[in-house]
Amino acid sequence: MPRERNARRLVLASLALFAYWLVAAVIAITQDWPAEFDTTAADDPTTLPQWIVRGSLIHAPLLPIVVQVFFTSLAFLRRRGWIIAAAVGLFLVGCMYLIGYAGEPLGQPERSDPPVVIYNAIRLLGLGLTVTLVVVAALAAVRPIRR
Repeated sequence: MPRERNARRLVLASLALFAYWLVAAVIAITQDWPAEFDTTAADDPTTLPQWIVRGSLIHAPLLPIVVQVFFTSLAFLRRRGWIIAAAVGLFLVGCMYLIGYAGEPLGQPERSDPPVVIYNAIRLLGLGLTVTLVVVAALAAVRPIRR
């Protein structure tokens, strides 16, 4: 774990969100909840790699998650510049996740039939973790500059 407090918070927020993505991916794939953001029924995934690459109603696609892991690893470096770069990168990735959340349907999705309460609870948890990452990343990027 990084020694600097801002970096440690950044890593913890990112790891919590990463754990959420893993659990959400398993739930979405086993329950057949395809992404509905800018897709049609013809776009629904049929194989495991398609699910992982495209994402679902409740988890992000693979590429932003890989970028998140990369920037999280930068936060482990001791130089302040790398920590700021990690914070800015994670802030941007978090903002991209928020755009994805805004694109998925609220309430009852059209092409899948998740229990509404469970679906919304899972989305709210993910949204909360994403907002936490964005706020922690913004603070980690700005605090060293203010000193």
